[in-house]
Amino acid sequence: MSQLNWDDIRVAYSVAETGSLSAAGKQLGLNHTTVLRRVNQLEQQLGQRLFIRHQRGYRLTESGHVLLEKGKSLMADMQLLQNNLSVLGHSPSGTLRISTVSDFSQSLAPLIAGFRQQYPQIRIETIATDEVLSLSRGDIHAAIRIGSQPSEPDLIARPLIRVGLNFFAADSYVERYGLPQSLADVGRHLWLLPSGDKRQIPAIKTLYERLDDEQIVFQSNSFNDLYYAVLEGMGIGPFESLHRPRLTSEGVRRVELGLNFEADPIWLVYHKDMKNSARIQAFQEYMGRAIPELAGS
Repeated sequence: MSQLNWDDIRVAYSVAETGSLSAAGKQLGLNHTTVLRRVNQLEQQLGQRLFIRHQRGYRLTESGHVLLEKGKSLMADMQLLQNNLSVLGHSPSGTLRISTVSDFSQSLAPLIAGFRQQYPQIRIETIATDEVLSLSRGDIHAAIRIGSQPSEPDLIARPLIRVGLNFFAADSYVERYGLPQSLADVGRHLWLLPSGDKRQIPAIKTLYERLDDEQIVFQSNSFNDLYYAVLEGMGIGPFESLHRPRLTSEGVRRVELGLNFEADPIWLVYHKDMKNSARIQAFQEYMGRAIPELAGS
């Protein structure tokens, strides 16, 4: 048997993982014809079928199951090799893939713009999700996480800043309704509040206990949604304090209610195998300097 082609293996594994040629092509950025050709080439070299073709997709044969099972660690090793080789360059370059919690994605955009000005050879891909994505496979290079320090032994977590929530109202809202002077006044105002698990944040929970349903005119599980609703003057709402320095120019003011929000730390997290990456080191240095500047601290 001739030596197997790595690209054929990579494409066939993607088909095994996704279950169809079209899904694999989308994942790899290849057209349908190329994916089919790669799969056929690998099967011909192996002398056995990896897939059973049918109308609903590609089902795995026994050999296909071996490819899926053993290929996962192989793909991770190859991605790690690529990452390790990329750190050898003197000037940071290439793609940096970052996952971030959805509520922080809006604050991340201006930071990335500044980072790109300093490091134009680095391309940025971000994934905004509330899921904790694995950093061990190497397809995600770094993550921005909020809350308790990650405890996984293979991860390095660098603290960036602590951020808390505050309540805000647009000038247009204040002109119509004024501002509450204390908790006793909250029943005279319109509120934009988080939903889902965020309702359990102590200060938010206190408001829900004091307000009638009619006073809560908008709810969302995203603080970014609440931010834009506040800008539109819909009511009073909370969002994280990193937005605070630019709010004055946007016609928004802070509302003091005497409710305490515990400030959560923001972490830059990456796998220990990436600690010498020029891209990671550049991003870590920049974020450690730029986030406090953005927050005005």
